[in-house]
Amino acid sequence: MMYWIHPDYPDAASIFHSHLNRLIQMTNKKNGTPVYICIGTPAIIGDCLGPVIGTILSEYLPGQVYGTLDAPIHALNFNRSCREIKKQHQRPFIIAIDAALGNISQSGYILLKKGPLRPGKGVGKKLPPIGDLQITGVFQDIFDPKAGRQMAVFGKCISQGILKLYPAFQRPEQGDFVNIL
Repeated sequence: MMYWIHPDYPDAASIFHSHLNRLIQMTNKKNGTPVYICIGTPAIIGDCLGPVIGTILSEYLPGQVYGTLDAPIHALNFNRSCREIKKQHQRPFIIAIDAALGNISQSGYILLKKGPLRPGKGVGKKLPPIGDLQITGVFQDIFDPKAGRQMAVFGKCISQGILKLYPAFQRPEQGDFVNIL
Protein backbone atom coordinates (compact mmCIF):
# COMPACT_ATOMS: atom_id res chain seq x y z
CA MET A 1 0.00 0.00 0.00
CA MET A 2 1.38 3.40 -0.96
CA TYR A 3 0.27 6.99 -1.28
CA TRP A 4 1.67 9.81 -3.39
CA ILE A 5 1.00 13.26 -1.96
CA HIS A 6 1.99 16.54 -3.57
CA PRO A 7 2.88 19.05 -0.83
CA ASP A 8 1.46 21.96 -2.85
CA TYR A 9 -2.07 20.52 -2.71
CA PRO A 10 -4.45 22.41 -0.44
CA ASP A 11 -4.49 20.65 2.93
CA ALA A 12 -1.53 18.45 1.92
CA ALA A 13 -0.38 18.05 5.54
CA SER A 14 -3.87 16.90 6.56
CA ILE A 15 -4.05 14.48 3.63
CA PHE A 16 -0.58 13.16 4.51
CA HIS A 17 -1.62 12.83 8.18
CA SER A 18 -4.78 10.92 7.25
CA HIS A 19 -2.89 8.39 5.11
CA LEU A 20 -0.10 8.05 7.69
CA ASN A 21 -2.58 7.48 10.50
CA ARG A 22 -4.40 4.83 8.42
CA LEU A 23 -1.14 3.02 7.61
CA ILE A 24 -0.01 3.07 11.25
CA GLN A 25 -3.34 1.64 12.41
CA MET A 26 -3.18 -1.09 9.76
CA THR A 27 0.45 -2.10 10.33
CA ASN A 28 1.28 -1.38 13.99
CA LYS A 29 -0.62 -4.38 15.36
CA LYS A 30 1.63 -4.72 18.43
CA ASN A 31 1.17 -1.04 19.36
CA GLY A 32 4.91 -0.44 19.26
CA THR A 33 6.11 3.03 20.12
CA PRO A 34 6.69 4.99 16.92
CA VAL A 35 10.38 5.69 16.40
CA TYR A 36 11.38 8.03 13.58
CA ILE A 37 14.68 7.37 11.83
CA CYS A 38 15.50 10.40 9.69
CA ILE A 39 18.23 9.59 7.19
CA GLY A 40 20.43 11.93 5.18
CA THR A 41 23.32 14.33 5.30
CA PRO A 42 23.24 18.10 5.81
CA ALA A 43 26.18 18.33 3.39
CA ILE A 44 23.84 17.99 0.38
CA ILE A 45 20.80 20.28 0.31
CA GLY A 46 18.46 17.73 -1.27
CA ASP A 47 19.67 14.94 1.00
CA CYS A 48 19.11 16.84 4.25
CA LEU A 49 15.35 16.22 4.21
CA GLY A 50 15.61 13.52 6.88
CA PRO A 51 17.82 15.55 9.25
CA VAL A 52 15.63 18.66 8.85
CA ILE A 53 12.49 16.70 9.73
CA GLY A 54 14.37 14.95 12.54
CA THR A 55 15.42 18.29 13.99
CA ILE A 56 11.82 19.57 13.96
CA LEU A 57 10.35 16.38 15.42
CA SER A 58 13.03 15.99 18.10
CA GLU A 59 11.77 19.16 19.79
CA TYR A 60 8.36 17.53 20.33
CA LEU A 61 9.16 13.81 20.52
CA PRO A 62 12.38 13.43 22.54
CA GLY A 63 13.67 9.87 22.63
CA GLN A 64 11.60 8.87 19.59
CA VAL A 65 13.57 10.66 16.86
CA TYR A 66 16.99 9.80 15.46
CA GLY A 67 18.84 11.68 12.74
CA THR A 68 19.00 15.46 13.09
CA LEU A 69 21.07 18.25 11.58
CA ASP A 70 23.41 18.05 14.60
CA ALA A 71 23.54 14.24 14.69
CA PRO A 72 22.68 12.92 11.22
CA ILE A 73 22.27 9.29 10.26
CA HIS A 74 23.95 8.69 6.90
CA ALA A 75 25.76 5.96 4.96
CA LEU A 76 28.91 6.16 7.11
CA ASN A 77 27.16 5.62 10.45
CA PHE A 78 23.93 3.92 9.38
CA ASN A 79 24.64 0.39 10.63
CA ARG A 80 26.02 1.54 13.99
CA SER A 81 23.13 3.97 14.51
CA CYS A 82 20.53 1.29 13.75
CA ARG A 83 22.13 -1.13 16.24
CA GLU A 84 22.07 1.56 18.95
CA ILE A 85 18.45 2.46 18.25
CA LYS A 86 17.36 -1.18 18.43
CA LYS A 87 19.14 -1.53 21.80
CA GLN A 88 17.21 1.43 23.19
CA HIS A 89 13.72 0.36 22.09
CA GLN A 90 11.97 -2.97 22.50
CA ARG A 91 9.77 -3.71 19.50
CA PRO A 92 9.67 -0.18 18.12
CA PHE A 93 7.43 0.71 15.22
CA ILE A 94 9.99 2.29 12.92
CA ILE A 95 9.05 5.03 10.49
CA ALA A 96 12.00 5.75 8.19
CA ILE A 97 12.27 9.16 6.52
CA ASP A 98 14.64 9.99 3.67
CA ALA A 99 15.04 11.80 0.38
CA ALA A 100 14.79 9.70 -2.77
CA LEU A 101 15.60 10.10 -6.43
CA GLY A 102 12.84 9.62 -8.96
CA ASN A 103 11.90 10.39 -12.51
CA ILE A 104 10.26 13.62 -13.62
CA SER A 105 6.72 12.31 -13.02
CA GLN A 106 7.57 11.32 -9.41
CA SER A 107 9.66 14.36 -8.55
CA GLY A 108 8.00 16.81 -6.17
CA TYR A 109 5.85 14.18 -4.48
CA ILE A 110 5.97 12.65 -1.03
CA LEU A 111 5.74 8.87 -1.04
CA LEU A 112 4.21 7.21 2.01
CA LYS A 113 4.53 3.45 1.84
CA LYS A 114 4.16 0.33 3.94
CA GLY A 115 7.39 -1.62 4.29
CA PRO A 116 11.04 -0.91 4.80
CA LEU A 117 13.05 1.90 3.26
CA ARG A 118 16.20 1.04 1.32
CA PRO A 119 18.46 4.00 2.04
CA GLY A 120 21.04 4.95 -0.56
CA LYS A 121 19.53 2.73 -3.23
CA GLY A 122 19.17 5.61 -5.70
CA VAL A 123 22.89 6.44 -5.48
CA GLY A 124 24.18 2.85 -5.52
CA LYS A 125 24.74 2.38 -1.76
CA LYS A 126 24.09 -1.06 -0.31
CA LEU A 127 22.64 -0.47 3.12
CA PRO A 128 20.20 -2.76 4.91
CA PRO A 129 16.49 -1.95 4.68
CA ILE A 130 14.89 -0.32 7.72
CA GLY A 131 11.42 0.52 8.92
CA ASP A 132 7.84 -0.65 9.10
CA LEU A 133 6.75 2.39 7.12
CA GLN A 134 8.69 4.72 4.87
CA ILE A 135 8.31 8.37 4.04
CA THR A 136 10.32 9.80 1.17
CA GLY A 137 10.44 13.15 -0.52
CA VAL A 138 11.18 12.46 -4.18
CA PHE A 139 13.69 14.65 -6.01
CA GLN A 140 14.79 14.45 -9.60
CA ASP A 141 18.20 15.90 -8.69
CA ILE A 142 19.31 16.43 -5.08
CA PHE A 143 22.08 18.78 -6.26
CA ASP A 144 19.75 21.11 -8.20
CA PRO A 145 19.55 24.60 -6.67
CA LYS A 146 15.74 24.19 -6.62
CA ALA A 147 16.14 21.22 -4.27
CA GLY A 148 16.40 23.59 -1.29
CA ARG A 149 12.93 25.00 -1.81
CA GLN A 150 11.53 21.56 -2.55
CA MET A 151 13.16 20.17 0.62
CA ALA A 152 11.60 22.97 2.71
CA VAL A 153 8.13 22.30 1.28
CA PHE A 154 8.49 18.54 1.87
CA GLY A 155 9.79 19.14 5.39
CA LYS A 156 6.90 21.39 6.36
CA CYS A 157 4.22 19.04 5.02
CA ILE A 158 5.73 15.88 6.52
CA SER A 159 6.49 17.45 9.92
CA GLN A 160 3.02 18.95 10.23
CA GLY A 161 1.40 15.68 9.16
CA ILE A 162 3.37 13.66 11.72
CA LEU A 163 2.73 16.12 14.55
CA LYS A 164 -1.02 15.90 13.85
CA LEU A 165 -0.76 12.33 15.19
CA TYR A 166 -0.13 13.83 18.62
CA PRO A 167 -3.08 15.94 19.84
CA ALA A 168 -0.96 17.58 22.55
CA PHE A 169 0.94 19.48 19.85
CA GLN A 170 -2.10 20.89 18.10
CA ARG A 171 -2.70 24.60 18.34
CA PRO A 172 -6.25 25.53 19.25
CA GLU A 173 -8.21 27.27 16.56
CA GLN A 174 -8.86 30.98 17.08
CA GLY A 175 -12.49 30.26 17.96
CA ASP A 176 -11.40 27.88 20.74
CA PHE A 177 -9.84 30.62 22.83
CA VAL A 178 -11.85 31.74 25.80
CA ASN A 179 -11.60 35.37 26.88
CA ILE A 180 -10.93 35.27 30.62
CA LEU A 181 -10.61 39.02 31.16
